[in-house]
Amino acid sequence: MKATEEVYHIYFEKDLEAVVMEWNGYSTSVQFREGTELMLRTLVENKCAKVLADIRNMTLIGMEDQHWLETDFLPRAIASGFRAIAIITPVAYFNKVAVETISYKVDKAKLVISYFDNRKSAEEWIGDFGS
Repeated sequence: MKATEEVYHIYFEKDLEAVVMEWNGYSTSVQFREGTELMLRTLVENKCAKVLADIRNMTLIGMEDQHWLETDFLPRAIASGFRAIAIITPVAYFNKVAVETISYKVDKAKLVISYFDNRKSAEEWIGDFGS
């Protein structure tokens, strides 16, 4: 699945003790959900609680996927130990609004969300989280 590999790259970063998600361009609903589920599996397999989401170049999260994220994925992820996410803010306006809308609805006592303009700041924050 070469196209999927170009849309997202998800891996565990040992130095940060965090899962890193790098998204580029437009992803179909199937790709978005596959990548997001891969993030959760990687988080659980590595017994970590933190994610660095580099979504600067992600185009858009569709309405159905936003709803799925809010009502299905995030409750499961939080129950699996997901506690903090550093988000590198999207350049695309509508994706920025989508991400902010989803995060507004999240229980901040269960999942800490912080936004950054660059990778270095996001890495510093996520690396220090929980230390």
